[in-house]
Amino acid sequence: MSKQLNIPLVSSTAEAQGLTQTAIAAQLEVTKAAVSKWLTGKSHPRPPELLKLGKLLGLGYKDLTIESKAEPLIAFRRRASCKTTPKHINRAKAMGRCLEPLTSYLDFDPFLAPGYLKDPNLGYEYIQKLVTTLRREMNLSDHEPIGFKDLINKFRDQQAVLIPTLWGKKDKHENALHIYLSESKTTWIYLNLDSEIHDFKFWMAHELAHVLSVNLLEQDQLDLAEDFADRFAGALLFPEAAAKTVYKEYAKARSDRGRTKVLMETGSEYTISPNSVYQELKQYAEVHEQPFTELDNKVLFPAINQFNKKFPTLSEHLFDGETPSANSFMRVAQEQFDTHFYKALGEYVRKTNAPPSAISRMIDVPLLDARAYHEALTTAG
Repeated sequence: MSKQLNIPLVSSTAEAQGLTQTAIAAQLEVTKAAVSKWLTGKSHPRPPELLKLGKLLGLGYKDLTIESKAEPLIAFRRRASCKTTPKHINRAKAMGRCLEPLTSYLDFDPFLAPGYLKDPNLGYEYIQKLVTTLRREMNLSDHEPIGFKDLINKFRDQQAVLIPTLWGKKDKHENALHIYLSESKTTWIYLNLDSEIHDFKFWMAHELAHVLSVNLLEQDQLDLAEDFADRFAGALLFPEAAAKTVYKEYAKARSDRGRTKVLMETGSEYTISPNSVYQELKQYAEVHEQPFTELDNKVLFPAINQFNKKFPTLSEHLFDGETPSANSFMRVAQEQFDTHFYKALGEYVRKTNAPPSAISRMIDVPLLDARAYHEALTTAG
C-alpha cells in the first residue's frame, strides 16, 4: 500500500482559488515542471513540499493524499514500429488514478465480477476453441463476420467501460489503451474513433482479449498478453472455418495478383485488414501442414495501402466528416457504443464540481476541448 497525491482534489482546489501551476511553483519555491509532474502522477511531492502545498490550498494531509493498494495495470496495443516508453506508461497510469473516483457512478452490478480465462495461451487449437465458444455466445456461425455491436455487447457482458475518443490520426499505438484498476476490478478501454473502420474492429477484438486475460497483466506477463491479444483478435474475426474455405481459393490462384485479390475481397467481406486474412491463412496452412505461397512485402504492402484508402475513419462515418460538438459526440458515443462513461463522468463532475482540467486528464484531451465537455456535462445536469 502506498500514498499518492489526490490529484483531482488538489487540481480542483487550486483551480477554484485561481492558482496556476506557475503560481503554485512560485509559492512553494519549486519549478513549474515539478508541479506539473505532481499533477500528472509522474512524481510525488517530498514531505516539506507536501506540507507547504497543504497550507497553500487549505487542505489537510488526509485530503492531500490517498491510499493506493495497487497501481493501474496498463496495456497498449503494441506495434512493430513503436516502442512503449516510461512516459507513455506514466501518463496512462495517471489517467487510471483519475478514473478511480468514477467507479461509484458506474451502473454495473456491485456484487458480481466478470469471469476471466483460466489459462490463456498461444496454442492454435486453444485459441480456435475459445473463439468458437465466444461466437456461439454471440449467436454467430463459424463463417459469419462479426459486427461492431457483437463486440460491444461482449464488452458490456464483461463489465468493461468503453471510452470512445477523438484523438486524431495516430501512427503509433495511441489508437487503443487498456486500463485495469485492481481495487475496483474495473476495466477502462479507450478507443480512438479517428481510425479506419477495419483497423478499429481489430483493435476492439484485441482489447477484448485483454479483458478476458487480465490475469496476464496482473502477472506482469506483458509480452505474452500482447501476443495473445493479437492472435485472439485475428482468430475471432476470421476463424479457422473461414480460413479453411478461403485457403482453397488462395491456393488455387495462379499468380500474386490472384492471391492478392482473394485477400482484398475477403478483407472487404469481413471488414478486416487483408494482412489479418493473410496471417490467419498462413497459420492455418502451417498447422494443417498444407503448402502456402507467401507474398513478397513489395506486393502485399502496396495492396494493403490501396485497400485502406477505401475505408473512412469511424469518426468520418459516424459524423459525416464533420467535427462534432461535445454534446453531439457524447450522445453518439452513448448510442453507438452502449457506454455509460460520459453519463458517469457527468454525474461525477456535477456532484464534485470537478474542473475541466480533471476531464482533460481523464480522457487525455487538450484543456480547450475539456472545457467544451465540461460545459456540456454541467448544462446537461
